[in-house]
Amino acid sequence: MLAVLLFPPTQPLFQHIKVRGSGRTMTFWLVLILFLILLWLLWMAFCSPSLSRNELLKFSFNQLTLAGGLSVNYREMGPVDGVNILCLHGGGDSLSAWNAWATKLAEKYHVILVDLPGHGLTDPLPGGTYTPKHFADFIAEFVATLKLRDYVIAGHSFGGNGVLRYLTGHPNIPKAAILVSPGGYKCGKGLEMPAGIARFATSHWGRKMVAHIGSRGLLRKMLASKFFYNPQALPGEMLERIYLLSRYEKNRGTAINLVANATINFQPLPDLETIKIPVLFIWGAEDQIIPLSVGKYFSDKLPNGELIVYQKMGHMSHVENAEQSVTDAMEFLQRQGL
Repeated sequence: MLAVLLFPPTQPLFQHIKVRGSGRTMTFWLVLILFLILLWLLWMAFCSPSLSRNELLKFSFNQLTLAGGLSVNYREMGPVDGVNILCLHGGGDSLSAWNAWATKLAEKYHVILVDLPGHGLTDPLPGGTYTPKHFADFIAEFVATLKLRDYVIAGHSFGGNGVLRYLTGHPNIPKAAILVSPGGYKCGKGLEMPAGIARFATSHWGRKMVAHIGSRGLLRKMLASKFFYNPQALPGEMLERIYLLSRYEKNRGTAINLVANATINFQPLPDLETIKIPVLFIWGAEDQIIPLSVGKYFSDKLPNGELIVYQKMGHMSHVENAEQSVTDAMEFLQRQGL
């Protein structure tokens, strides 16, 4: 204090207190900025912005509105006087999943590819809950609206599960069915979530929070490691298509909703024995999502079930082994006189 009295400061006496306060303020803002940068980096790494329909027009084909107002995106290929083949894709994908098959099938058959509800550019279901039973009901309404007769039905994974459920209610309407690794049997493998996470993902706030999770890098890693036996077999076009359509503003979070519902609300498939039509099951021996044992179970249960197994193939036989699998599918149809 004496020094202060003898040598009066040229700056205010409480200058040092202000400096300390200023230091704390600078530290606060620095931490805040770093935190926001971290959030931005996490968003860029694990999340992605939504896209409008106008930004996804290259995936838009024919539009059909069902009685309840659901707008459906579908595509027709091949001669209109050929036998109709209706193809249902797997969960999280879109009608273009069948492109490799459709090109070959369309040389002889009238191929109808359709985006399932909440997928591709088809509208979401009211309530935003997706199960194979919902898909089966959609198939019945879509078939009735198009007035399909004497048709073949094909499905993959979740779509194949929906087809099997449709067939148990309409066992003799299609002429034949071709199913690539369909779900519908509890196997304790694949993409099941812990029950607590699944319940959160299907809650009101959970759906809002998880809807924006997903990046190209995360998607590439999951598809290559889980869905394909050979990770290098993942087509770049498929990766980009699934990534872009997963960001469609109307359908965000559908794939997570599907997996979560399958975990906590699994719906067993009853009355498989009632399906009398010829059904070809196609499976990859190294399928990590739905193991080959499920294919053997289904083919044994169905009176006219047939199973083809490809060695060193995963869950996407119609993509990873497209040429051979579509050839086997067409030979199966020829044996049925189709």
